[in-house]
Amino acid sequence: MDGPLPLVLIYASLAFAVVVLVYVALARTPDWGLLGFAGLIEAGTLVLLVIAGVQVGNADLSGGATVTLFGYLLAGLVVLPIGFVWSLAERSRGATAVLAVTGLTQAFVIVRTLQVWS
Repeated sequence: MDGPLPLVLIYASLAFAVVVLVYVALARTPDWGLLGFAGLIEAGTLVLLVIAGVQVGNADLSGGATVTLFGYLLAGLVVLPIGFVWSLAERSRGATAVLAVTGLTQAFVIVRTLQVWS
């Protein structure tokens, strides 16, 4: 899991959270552009999951670290879709703000994945 992908995902997730906060400030609901941005983050997380699956055999992970690593990566795959379903079902300012929380959560999940990996 070395390389720029995890850092790109962290920065993209934080940028996503900032964009969503702008949407909240303007009282806008999520649109296709925001959904596409989240889709790119999801695709990157899926690629990271595949890379971790390939490289985990060569890694020196002790005890339950492997389970923790894949638990975080799988959680990263479901956080944004759940936030989007919530925000599209409710269509309120608060539900849109949930997407900002999911963006921050996604960044946290990738950071924790890097900590478990090293």
